[in-house]
Amino acid sequence: MTRTIKLKTVLPYSQEKVWQALTCPELLGGWFMENNIEPTPGHYFTFRMKPQKGWDGITHCEIIAVDPQKYISYTYRGEATGEKALACAGIHSDQADKLTKGIFTQLDTVLSFTLEPTCGGTILYLEHSGYKGLKLVIVSLIMQAGWKKQLKKKLPKVLERTFG
Repeated sequence: MTRTIKLKTVLPYSQEKVWQALTCPELLGGWFMENNIEPTPGHYFTFRMKPQKGWDGITHCEIIAVDPQKYISYTYRGEATGEKALACAGIHSDQADKLTKGIFTQLDTVLSFTLEPTCGGTILYLEHSGYKGLKLVIVSLIMQAGWKKQLKKKLPKVLERTFG
C-alpha cells in the first residue's frame, strides 16, 4: 500500500517570486516551518517547529534536484506520528486525536515542487511521495489536509505580504 499527495494551486505571482517563497529560508519559514534551506543539490537542511508528543520537531532533508525557478525536490525524513501530522495540519480536535493515537513510524518521503508559468501568475504543483504502509497512508491523508491549508492560505499570505 503506497500513496502520493499531489496538489496544484495557481498563484498570481511570477515564477521568480514563488521560487523565492520556496527557497528563501525566511519566506519558506513564514508559511511552512523554520528552516535552513539552500537550493543546492546535496545540501542537507532541517525543518523545525515546536516539538509535539512523540516527535522532536525536526524534519531532516537533503536537496536531490534543482532547476532554478522551475523545480526543487528533497528528501523529507523524520518521525511520523499521528500527533505530528495533526500539528502540522493545524488540526486540533479530540476526535482527531483519538483516531491517530498510537500511530508511530518513520517518515522517509520525497517532497517536490514544480513551477509552471501561466497567464498572470504561476501554477505550483506539489508532490509528496513515498508513503508506504497503512500507518503512513493514514498520516498522508492528514498531511494532505495540511498541505492544502499551506498552499491555499499561508503561502498566498506570505507572497502578498512580501511582494504586494
